[in-house]
Amino acid sequence: MRASRTVYLIKRAETVVRTGLEASLQPLGLTPRQYVTLSLLRDERDQSSADLARKAGITPQSMSETIASLIRKGLIERLESPEHRRILMTRLTGAGNALLAKCEAAVDVMEAQLLAAVAVGDLDALRRGLRAIVKAG
Repeated sequence: MRASRTVYLIKRAETVVRTGLEASLQPLGLTPRQYVTLSLLRDERDQSSADLARKAGITPQSMSETIASLIRKGLIERLESPEHRRILMTRLTGAGNALLAKCEAAVDVMEAQLLAAVAVGDLDALRRGLRAIVKAG
């Protein structure tokens, strides 16, 4: 494999970002997967675990484990869906919202450090390119 292959560079960048996320979130008691789940619930409340798993790109079983750990921490709650009583909808608690705000501040610092070497124009192009890849996938 050539080291300059684009997919290789994307994978390496993902590894750097994941390591940075782990280091930024660890003092706050969260994993990257838990942070993503809280972020998804901030963006759209009352989601099923199947919807969350699909959006996070993980298996339903992994999402069930993530949800259980976030419930134990008091960061999310589950309620019956008014339309389908057998479906449980998940939402952030006040504590979840408060912790998510702290996480966002920590992730902002980490992201700024990682992207400091990228010129502003290049950063805009990078974001456009990544959005196109995500959309095509």
